[in-house]
Parts: sequence; structure tokens; C-alpha cells
Amino acid sequence: MRQPGGDEAGTEAEGSGLAALGGLELGDLDAGPGGSAGEAGRSGRSARNRNLIVSTLLTALLIACLGTAVHLFLRINEPSAAGRPPPPPPPPPPRPGPSSGGPQPAGQSVRTESDLGQVCADKFYPSAPRYRGSAPHPVLISEGEDAVADSRSTRTLNRAAFAGSATQRRTWAPGPERAQIVACLDLTGPGRKIRDCRTGDGTLPLVEGRYRLSVYEVATRRRLLRTAVTGTDRSCPFVIPSGSGDILHSAVKDQQLYDLLRDRVEG
Repeated sequence: MRQPGGDEAGTEAEGSGLAALGGLELGDLDAGPGGSAGEAGRSGRSARNRNLIVSTLLTALLIACLGTAVHLFLRINEPSAAGRPPPPPPPPPPRPGPSSGGPQPAGQSVRTESDLGQVCADKFYPSAPRYRGSAPHPVLISEGEDAVADSRSTRTLNRAAFAGSATQRRTWAPGPERAQIVACLDLTGPGRKIRDCRTGDGTLPLVEGRYRLSVYEVATRRRLLRTAVTGTDRSCPFVIPSGSGDILHSAVKDQQLYDLLRDRVEG
């Protein structure tokens, strides 16, 4: 037998339960144990990403610190500008002289005494008269102005050229185009001191002049003689050469040159 009002009470209880279930969303029904695992997975991936980013930043920071340390080490061990030795001075410019490739033929015939002076450097003139046959062999003497400059001047042995016959004049003072040989006289350095010479500004020491005498054939630049000469003129010069510098050199006398050249010119 049912109690009065019992069915109604049961019905109300069941209705309340359904109403409670009806208030739930489908998502709430799905959010069970599986939903908790998804959230845990996402949290794990986020943690790994954070760890990767942190590791990358730490590696970059370590590399930067290492580079800075190496740079500072090199700077500390690098000698200062004051402690570094000065750079070596540049080499002096080469002195004029024969070219490294040997004597070169001139592109013209001999026309002036300056052309013959080039034989003392590295030129020769194939069209010039050859040094052969019987004497005399006309000669021109070319003298260097000083030990450094390339300027030269012609020197004439006046006694040999003008105190004798016309043949001697043509031999010791020939026209440039007739010269067979060139005698090159060049200062090579100083010797011992001889005396002091008065000048307009005071005095200059006169020292022995050391020279080199070289004789060449004009047509081929074949060398016929090379010898060292010491100037025996110990008198003070009347005119001080412009390139003398702080010392004067004793000059080679005409007689010295004549004695050295006579066999090849007149012999």
C-alpha cells in the first residue's frame, strides 16, 4: 500500500535529480580523468620549451663571455706602442749605375761628350769606331762630380793634347764621334787627412781622394782597364766644388792619368 503523498515525494526527488543533470554542459561531462591528462601534457611541453630557451640563452651568454675574455687577454698581452720597436727605416734609393740587365745599346750615334759619359753608366754605341788596329786610339776622359751624384764632366789633359802635334790633339782631345775609348774617373771615398784648407766660412779638412779608373771601348763597352788611384795633388783647391760637403779630396794629377792611359792610347 502506498502511503499518502509518498509517490509525490519520490517524483519530486527524481525531478530534482534530472534538473541537476540538465544544468550540466557536455564539456563538463567530458572533463574527467582524460581532461586532466591533456592539461598535464600541455604543461610538460611548455616546461620543455622554457628549458630549451633558457639553455640557448645561457649558451649564447657563455660564448659572449668567452669572446670577451679572449679579447681582453690579447689586449693585455699586446705590447704597448711605447714598448714596440720602431719600424726599420726605408732602404736608401739605389745609386745610378749600370742596369741589372747589363750594358744597353744606345738608340743613336755619338753626338756629344755627354753621350760618351753614358758609357760610364751602362750604354754603348755600336756605330762608334772600334778599338782595334794600330795606335793612336782617341780617348775621352769623363770624370764624376762626386761620389753620389750622377753628373759628369769632360777632363782634358792639356799638356798631352795641346803641347804636341796635331795627332796628339786629335788623340787626347778628339771630337766625340771619333773617340774609340772612354776613361771613367770616379771618386770612391776618403783616405787619411792631409791638411786643413781655408775657405770663406772657415776651414775644411783635405783628405786623400780614393778613385777608380775604368776604361771602356765605346762601341761595345768592353772593359779594357780598371784600377784604383789615389789623388796626389795635395794643394788646397782655388775653387771649392759644390758637392764637396764637409771635406775636400786630393785630386788626381794630369800626369797620373797620362801614365795610366798612355799604353792603351799611344801604345
